[in-house]
Amino acid sequence: MPIDLPTYRDRLEQMTAEALEEYYSHNAGLKPTLEMSRIYERYADMTTLQAARELIDVAAPVELQRFAGEAYVGDGVKSLTDAVANREAATVVEFDGQEIPYRAVRPRLLNEPDHARRRELERRRREVTQRELNPLLAQALEGERELTTRLGAGSVLALYERYGYRPRQLHVSTERFLAATHDVYLSELERLLAEQLGVAVQDAVPADISRLMRAPQFDPGFPSRAALPALRQTLTDLGVDLDRQANVELDVEPRPGKQPRAFCAPIRVPGRVVLVVLPQGGQDDYNALFHEAGHTEHFAHMRPSLPAEHRVLGDNAVTEGFAFLLEHLVADPRWLAARLQVPDRDAYVRFAAFSKLFFIRRYAAKLAYELELHGGAPLESLPGRYAALLSSAVGVPCPPSDYLEDVDSGFYCTCYLRAWAFEAQLAAWLRDRYGETWFRRPQAGGLLRELWELGQSLDADALLGQITGEPLEFDLLADQARRALS
Repeated sequence: MPIDLPTYRDRLEQMTAEALEEYYSHNAGLKPTLEMSRIYERYADMTTLQAARELIDVAAPVELQRFAGEAYVGDGVKSLTDAVANREAATVVEFDGQEIPYRAVRPRLLNEPDHARRRELERRRREVTQRELNPLLAQALEGERELTTRLGAGSVLALYERYGYRPRQLHVSTERFLAATHDVYLSELERLLAEQLGVAVQDAVPADISRLMRAPQFDPGFPSRAALPALRQTLTDLGVDLDRQANVELDVEPRPGKQPRAFCAPIRVPGRVVLVVLPQGGQDDYNALFHEAGHTEHFAHMRPSLPAEHRVLGDNAVTEGFAFLLEHLVADPRWLAARLQVPDRDAYVRFAAFSKLFFIRRYAAKLAYELELHGGAPLESLPGRYAALLSSAVGVPCPPSDYLEDVDSGFYCTCYLRAWAFEAQLAAWLRDRYGETWFRRPQAGGLLRELWELGQSLDADALLGQITGEPLEFDLLADQARRALS
């Protein structure tokens, strides 16, 4: 029987809902293990090579073709995916007479004030990564490469280009961005490391940047008790009552195993969207909360009548762009004046500009690396290339051991990069149209709700063009960084 697209869409939504329920339960501390394999087994007909080929044959929307291809590859490595997640959850790092859960090491690094102890804890984490996780991750990579060839693509890169991704063209833009921001970034990095940590840039390691980004000097301005009220009032000003959204669940209960960083689980779009929060306080916690709230509102406002591919699939640069739009309010001096009492607001705004620049540069380097990784470069060459490219972009030596762990599936780095550009241009347009305090204007909220309703029926480039008439580009991001840090 030829593939039936309405039936395929229905089962796609069911499968996605069950997978996100599993993800939510595991990461919210409701379930100790991740068992995606069971879900793939229940939907075996969705993940076959035949289904992927038939969707191509019937000229199905490219989003459905991508889902089928990713499902086929995901099914082929599902046991390794579960093994990696469960090994991570069960693995500990021995340090200072304690056994620190592997997933708790990075949060611990954020809060470790001593440079020597940070270095040692980071060294031990790298050893565990290399010994416990990399063998499994390498098997998964080799499996993904082989399964990709069965889909008729010579490499993962070629497969995603078939799906409409343009990572090579994006790389041209991000390389220009790296060059344009090189001097201002390194100058600010050197200043902050010396002033905040007492560490010279030539002696710094990634754990020092983790501590730098924690920015505990700003904690008094970002108390945990004020985070949710600040979010509620911000959404209220935009015409959204968070507590009356019947399709939004707010999970704020503390429980063992719950991921400390906020996340969004769009289990049924738009019928059931879960915002998971464990308020910790500090600017990074606020950033994560507002980012995930941006996802939550985008998913919760999508039109139910949109086809599945425009609600649960599509160009994720769109939802990441709306997430950044709310997140970056936390660094807006006018928002800060209205919502919080940050003692040294100007210093924080400058720090936030540096933090944003760091992440964009880091992801630009990840894109350069993943072009080689997904282009089929030999496995043995990848650790060195990862270390060289990341180190050059962030200004400190990055460990080769992270060459497989620090990779988002499905070229997701391209979504983040394009989202940063999309958000910068959208926010500039909102300021021009509604004023510098656009986030307090109901009219701006009304426009955002109209855009959220579109789901991901348009990609970020097309959506930005409809709103502003501009192409998506990185010049504004580079100009903003230079102005903020000059």
